Amino acid sequence: MKRPEEAIGNIAGLQQAIDNSEFDAVLIVSPENLRYASDVLLTSQIKIRDRLTVIVWARGRAPIMVICVVWEALMRRGTWIEDLRTYREFYQRPTDLVAEVLRELKLEGARIGYEGEYLGGVYCDELRQALPGAVLAPCDKLLQRVRSFKTTREIELLRHAYNGTANALLATFLSTVPGQSERSIAHRLSDNIMRSGADAVTTLIFGAGSNTGLHVEAGDYRVQAGDILKSDCGGHYGGYYSNVGRTAKLGALTDEDRSIWRRLREIQHALSDMLRPGVSGREIFEHCVALHRERDLPFAFGHNGHGVGLMIHENPLIAPHEHLVYEAGMVSTVETRVRWPGRVGYHMEDLYLVTDDGPVQLSDAFDNEEILVV
Repeated sequence: MKRPEEAIGNIAGLQQAIDNSEFDAVLIVSPENLRYASDVLLTSQIKIRDRLTVIVWARGRAPIMVICVVWEALMRRGTWIEDLRTYREFYQRPTDLVAEVLRELKLEGARIGYEGEYLGGVYCDELRQALPGAVLAPCDKLLQRVRSFKTTREIELLRHAYNGTANALLATFLSTVPGQSERSIAHRLSDNIMRSGADAVTTLIFGAGSNTGLHVEAGDYRVQAGDILKSDCGGHYGGYYSNVGRTAKLGALTDEDRSIWRRLREIQHALSDMLRPGVSGREIFEHCVALHRERDLPFAFGHNGHGVGLMIHENPLIAPHEHLVYEAGMVSTVETRVRWPGRVGYHMEDLYLVTDDGPVQLSDAFDNEEILVV
């Protein structure tokens, strides 16, 4: 059977966070946190939300998993968790079995953490009814903090995911010729992302010409010589996301292209260099706004980058209300872009690892220092 230290996530760190928390036990239920805690990618709660899987993790105890019997064999094959309790859907409510486990652990009157951003109100009501003496409170921040520090295996998976997606974009741009529709180019990009090793395509924004001034999926427009090509795309690699932005030009660059791109790259370099321990996302965002103003580039966005991993947007964010500070081991994108709706837009997005010695770019495939000319 798999050992906890063989998991891609930091299981010991998760155990320590729970043991040192305000909660007597936490209930792990969202797809991303189940992936992290069990080390198994279980898609059932994405596709069938009422087929709940719940990890009951009590302070100082080994976790117990409540799972529908149809998923038991798959979970046992891949997880390190030994104690699995099964229910038969439509015959037994999963929350009844969760309550039974908590009573078994003598926690029927305890303080229980649950994922407030995921667990539906109907299930919380069922748990409160079954355990009237318990206090249920959200534990999302506890789980988010553990996941914000990436293990070596997570970092290598993210590097593979980002470079696979970037190379897929490069191949797609280089094979683009006038007359092709945005939709056909996006389909080719999707195929290239899958060939790079992705399990699924998760984001597929692609536009050309005046459509680059928008943030929409590909349509029927046929690209022409002189068009800017822009994409913000990504895939799902072993449960982890990529999210890459790149820009190309179908034909020779104009002086305006070069000027805009030079100013955007100056902003990108300045912001990525700020990804250091002790700096907050709010500080980087405020500097981003100032840099756009100094370079006469409009900025109307709510963020300029984000953590990424088992979700596309994770904390910390480069956003106006983000007070969490970066620490070594965290990752963040820097997403620098400008749009003039109805005319043109330019976009770049890369992933960086925060270290004590400064940021390390993980998405180093498809150099984006200059606009790619096709």
